[in-house]
Amino acid sequence: MGTYRPTLATVVVVALSAALSSRRASSSAEAEEFRANVVQFRERIVPLFESRCLRCHEGDSPAGELSLTTRERVIKGGISGVAIVPGRPEESSLLDAVSGDEPAMPKEGPPLTAAEVAAIRHWIAAGAPWPTDVELTDNRPHDLNWWSLEPLIRPAVPAVESQWIRTPIDAFILEKLQANGLAPSPEADRRSLLRRLYFDLTGLPPTPDEAEAFLKDESPNAYEALVDRLLASPRYGERWGRHWLDVAHYGDTHGYDKDKVRPNAWPYRDYVIRSFNDDKPYRRFLAEQIAGDVLFPESPDGVIATGFLVAGPFDFVGQIEVADGTLAKAITRNLDRDDMVTTVVNTFNSMTAQCARCHNHKFDPISQEDYYSLQAVFAGVDRAERPYGAGNPEEAPRTFAAASDFPPHGAFTSTKGVARSIRLLKRGNEATPGDEVSPGTCGYLPALGSRFELDPAANEGARRAALAAWLAHQDNPLTWRSIVNRVWQYHFGRGIVDTPNDFGRMGSLPTHPELLDWLAVEFRDGPQSLKALHRLICTSAVYRQASLGNPAFESSDGANQFLWRMNRRKLEAEAVRDAVLAVAGQLDLTAGGPGFRAFEFRDDESPHYDYEQYDPADPQSHRRSVYRQIVRSVPDPFMATLDCADSSAAVAKRNETLTPLQALAMLNNRFMVSMAERFAERIEPLGADDAHRLATAWQLAFARQPTPEELAPLVAYAEQYGLANACRVIFNMNEFVFID
Repeated sequence: MGTYRPTLATVVVVALSAALSSRRASSSAEAEEFRANVVQFRERIVPLFESRCLRCHEGDSPAGELSLTTRERVIKGGISGVAIVPGRPEESSLLDAVSGDEPAMPKEGPPLTAAEVAAIRHWIAAGAPWPTDVELTDNRPHDLNWWSLEPLIRPAVPAVESQWIRTPIDAFILEKLQANGLAPSPEADRRSLLRRLYFDLTGLPPTPDEAEAFLKDESPNAYEALVDRLLASPRYGERWGRHWLDVAHYGDTHGYDKDKVRPNAWPYRDYVIRSFNDDKPYRRFLAEQIAGDVLFPESPDGVIATGFLVAGPFDFVGQIEVADGTLAKAITRNLDRDDMVTTVVNTFNSMTAQCARCHNHKFDPISQEDYYSLQAVFAGVDRAERPYGAGNPEEAPRTFAAASDFPPHGAFTSTKGVARSIRLLKRGNEATPGDEVSPGTCGYLPALGSRFELDPAANEGARRAALAAWLAHQDNPLTWRSIVNRVWQYHFGRGIVDTPNDFGRMGSLPTHPELLDWLAVEFRDGPQSLKALHRLICTSAVYRQASLGNPAFESSDGANQFLWRMNRRKLEAEAVRDAVLAVAGQLDLTAGGPGFRAFEFRDDESPHYDYEQYDPADPQSHRRSVYRQIVRSVPDPFMATLDCADSSAAVAKRNETLTPLQALAMLNNRFMVSMAERFAERIEPLGADDAHRLATAWQLAFARQPTPEELAPLVAYAEQYGLANACRVIFNMNEFVFID
């Protein structure tokens, strides 16, 4: 047998085969190692980042500009430089931040354990594997231990002895005052109480006859009788309806680029006023505004009330002119539903669900899935006109409301009651939709549940009805705390919680938590009468206090958060305007119907609103300010100067400023000049000379006679500059625009 001698070709083939076999083995081992590292990333790093890091390092403005939600963002780093260098733990600042004897991160909670730090080091050393489809989100367990989420339990009324106490409210106030070394102020004089009640409950000044009747009434219940009389006045609904319209951000135009007139928004405004005047139980008031068309189809109010859901701006271009199926259309609809979610949860639960649109709420137990589940509730309705009332739908005075069936208008088409699919948007981006979500609400009340069990074939209205039931549930503590806090705020200028739309961790803490809960339970478990709540507050001793200061108390409670005196308040823009009309004898008390225009209107492709061309002497515009047509894009300059609410945003608490522009507007605005002339014409025949006329003017404006020291300079001014200019001075006095 001869010796085998391989040819060169054979040697090459064998060598290549061995090399390929070795490479395959090496590649297989590397792949296995990579898979193991990815598993380790998913099992160790993801839970660690989501539970300990993303509270601060997520969202549009992450701490230190470092986001830990994707691999690209982690590698990009933040203001401190590169966070990780794959394969080089020793050069990765992230590892430095969480290790060492005194780690800088995480800022809250205990430092990471040695095993957790070792896991991060191993992950970086392995090249920081991170699958491209993995995006992290804050996944901490929800902390439900927060005052506003606690169940409502009626607190015992404090057992404090004092003749000062008139209602249980006073016992809670007095206990807190005594605990802080404070004491209540004396009761205000009867004239101050008269004006306080008139403006608080009706938004109008008392007439001289009304003032005289009250000041001469010596019966022991004269004050309480006045409260009842004002609550029974139709002016009450106009006053308190305006407060609610602030929160609902009601307007008579659409807003956005083409700020077109919304001609049939006014039925919702009238519904609100009517509901306050009728003292509608709050649970019914709430339910009507979310799903009245579903729950109360026999009542015209059932349709009109859903104007609440659509009271905010409407993107005419995005809805009418942008084609279906485009990204721009998806953005328009997302923003539209966002406004509905925000308005509903802010108003009825005083929680900021909108903060979870792009990521889990950083401070409150509201997840991104919660937020989009709420969007799913409104996925079947749009903002459109719809008929209401009995009769032929084609012939029905129509209203702008939540609508699911309406004639197509350009690219704007209805759902016919079938809800659109809602998907969780990664980082709130319409271009990156995630999984579809089911209709539901926030998970901050586990006892009530957060997802609705509904028949998939049910009309979209079933979703809104389910949300209305959840909001109005007896065991939803936020709903009842929220409404009594709002009422308290409008009476005292500040709520028991000073952030009426935010009862979460970024909001204010209640100054009197036991009082808030007592009021909430009292309101919830009674007839849910807002008028009864007003009466309870207005007849209390704390409400009747004088507003004078006390240097000793101011040093320890300068903000008067414990209410050792009444807060002196500036009248809102509407109350100022209405009071001017009333005193000038020009106020038209016609109620309801389409609003008046305090501007010249031209309906072009984009409407024009010109306030300079408006005639302030036109009697058609002398109705109460609540009936004014509100333009979103071009606010009334006079009203805006006086801190009127911005109708493009929900206003839970108005700004209250004192500026030179306000003084100039009150003195020189054409409306003020015109009303001063009408005021002068009114008092001209009421006195033999200027002294008597101006004394009458003083009585009309302030419900009291002037002192000789007050009257003399005003008479001298009138003799030099005329009676109308003296009336302008009266309008500009602090006593006219402030309430003691």
